[in-house]
Amino acid sequence: MGRFKNLFPVFRFCGSAAMLLLAMQLAGSQSALAEEFQPIKEAEMPKGFPAYTAVDRIEVKQYPAYRKAATSGIAEFWTLFQHIQQNKVAMTAPVEMEYGDPMIAKNKQKSMAFLYERVDQGTAGKQGRVEVTDVPAMTVVSIGCRGESTTTSIDAARGKLVKWLEEKKEDYVPDGPLRLMGYNSPFVPRDKNFFEIQIPVKAAKTRPADRTDQGGTDKGSTAK
Repeated sequence: MGRFKNLFPVFRFCGSAAMLLLAMQLAGSQSALAEEFQPIKEAEMPKGFPAYTAVDRIEVKQYPAYRKAATSGIAEFWTLFQHIQQNKVAMTAPVEMEYGDPMIAKNKQKSMAFLYERVDQGTAGKQGRVEVTDVPAMTVVSIGCRGESTTTSIDAARGKLVKWLEEKKEDYVPDGPLRLMGYNSPFVPRDKNFFEIQIPVKAAKTRPADRTDQGGTDKGSTAK
């Protein structure tokens, strides 16, 4: 046994290297699965809406102006469902849920909204518990998520966006409440649910006028 004593560190190193390799392979497999995952489409998006943000990917994207019907309190979904039926508005995806200050962890949902197909559809104003409003065009930073939208999963995604904003603080600052854009109904299995967590953003006032003289380039709206 003694003659193998000096080989123990080698065995330990080889074992650690194997575990690291396995971890890298698993990470690669999970990344590939995230890229291959395609959300189940149950309804059309409002006119002009951008495409899905891939799972675990962070990107900046533009939304056009849109009209939404929002409510809060009990039975939000059914209140909104009755509203669109009464107003002959087709169900669209995503459903929007607002959560308040994006810099605060584990915010509670404050409201839910169904989005109209077109900005010129119906009439803005109060209808019972539902408020129909026009939302101006906006820029958001978004991350795609798969699975059940729990407090934990929402806050984990929010944390990734906050970290991204800290890294991009010369370019963007938060400009609105945290929101969840949900694309699937309860009829879709939880492991196949897809949603996006988003933070509205605007250009930072401290952004350098021209970063090219510092050797930097703006690589566009997609961030990995």
